[in-house]
Amino acid sequence: MGETCYREYPIHPALALLVKSIWSLESNRTVYGALPERILPDGCVELVFHFHDPFRTHFADGNSAVQPRSFVVGQMKRFLDIAPTGQIGFIAVRFSARNAYRFFPKRLHEVADGVVDLTEVCKAGPDKWTEQVASSRGMPARVRIVEMHCSHCCERTARYDVMVDRCLQVIETAGGQRSIEEMAFEIGTSCRQLVRRFHTAVGVSPKEFSRVSRFVRALRCLREREFRTLTETAHACGFFDQAHFNRDFREFAGMSPGELSRFPNVAF
Repeated sequence: MGETCYREYPIHPALALLVKSIWSLESNRTVYGALPERILPDGCVELVFHFHDPFRTHFADGNSAVQPRSFVVGQMKRFLDIAPTGQIGFIAVRFSARNAYRFFPKRLHEVADGVVDLTEVCKAGPDKWTEQVASSRGMPARVRIVEMHCSHCCERTARYDVMVDRCLQVIETAGGQRSIEEMAFEIGTSCRQLVRRFHTAVGVSPKEFSRVSRFVRALRCLREREFRTLTETAHACGFFDQAHFNRDFREFAGMSPGELSRFPNVAF
């Protein structure tokens, strides 16, 4: 198997407050027989450009498909597995939920929990951008192209929703432990209005995003071994009990917390 290289790149100052990270994965030869990697919901939206062979995605429902050359991964509600089909080479932009909708003209609930071809998300330019990334020589040039197109999309879309931003702040501060009624009251709006605007901008409801946020917090605690037992982790992260903890993990990760800690190839 060839060597695989992961890199993260400095972000242009104009995008630094809007983009969470720009990163790439590349191999120097064809990759055979690699184990699939499990990708877990993390509350982010990803934009990916392949310049070598696309991966195959295996979805939680048992279906699978080869990824498009460029695509968007919306808010994830369940895990997915990915595996290389040849030589690895892609560059990706990760957006937080707070900023992703500012880059895409399509309502993000239309791409939630899916791997959606960029041509379905942006009607003008995706094929040209994808070809430019593929034909560029070297990662610095690819990073510049991706940043240029992200800046263009942000300027053209020109969207910002104060209500959604405030709701995401409340969810983050409370660790996903506030009800929709409480958040709507604090923000000064109705539950119906909050859910509608949040769903359009983020891709899922405030309740669904709060559940993912609580799950992500638990993942971090497990990774950093903050607590001695799974029960302590469950209580610290706001789960009602161990059964609630296990149920959410099986939904989002496809396995229990204990199984996940022993799983050989998972990204979190």
